[in-house]
Amino acid sequence: MLKKEETRRWLRERLKTQASLAIAALAGMSVIGLTATLMEFTIFFLIIRVGFIPSALMSAFATLSILALIQYVTWSRMTRQLPDVEHETDLEDGRIVVRIAPTMSAVWTYAFGSLESDRTWVEILLGVLSLPQRMFSAASFTWKRQKEVQRVNIESCAAIIRLLHKEAERVELKIIAAEVQTNDLPGVIRQVSLIDGVVFLTRNPVGLSLANRLIDDIDDWKQKKTAEKAAEAPVE
Repeated sequence: MLKKEETRRWLRERLKTQASLAIAALAGMSVIGLTATLMEFTIFFLIIRVGFIPSALMSAFATLSILALIQYVTWSRMTRQLPDVEHETDLEDGRIVVRIAPTMSAVWTYAFGSLESDRTWVEILLGVLSLPQRMFSAASFTWKRQKEVQRVNIESCAAIIRLLHKEAERVELKIIAAEVQTNDLPGVIRQVSLIDGVVFLTRNPVGLSLANRLIDDIDDWKQKKTAEKAAEAPVE
């Protein structure tokens, strides 16, 4: 079991790694988006020039206008497709609403589009055409996400992580509210939802637990630090 300060140190390192992974994801989305945009631009440009506008300059302008319009529509719809999920739950002193941020898996799914097999050919076509724009929108979302990760309240979030690790099972939100001292529980819970590996069990009452991979990471970190201390200890 980690001590309070150890949990804070572990969380700082964990969030640094998570932010680095977010930057890598952002780079990947940007590269895919740029490649797909160049392909899409070429196809639209050829169709418009051959079939509608002989002028290369005007065809290029028309193509850019179409792609910009698609990007605008995609961008404006992103918040509805990647929203925070709200859940109401009862505490000892009343009812509160907590917001849970979408996972990075959900962001990647959004970027690549729906993989459902029962879509019509029109839905499939529209999904393919907006792939570059979704990639750029997802990259923007990921940039904001890693900024949010950097602003996580280490003290409060580490206290919740430590409690979840100690209990080693589902912990209801009302227990967290009683054990962790904070003036903004919904805000802290929103920040905890940014930490990869924290599992939200939203069937009323709302509860939290840690995924096995996060538990293993904590245990491995503890063993590593213990080994480092043993190695640094003076030999008599």
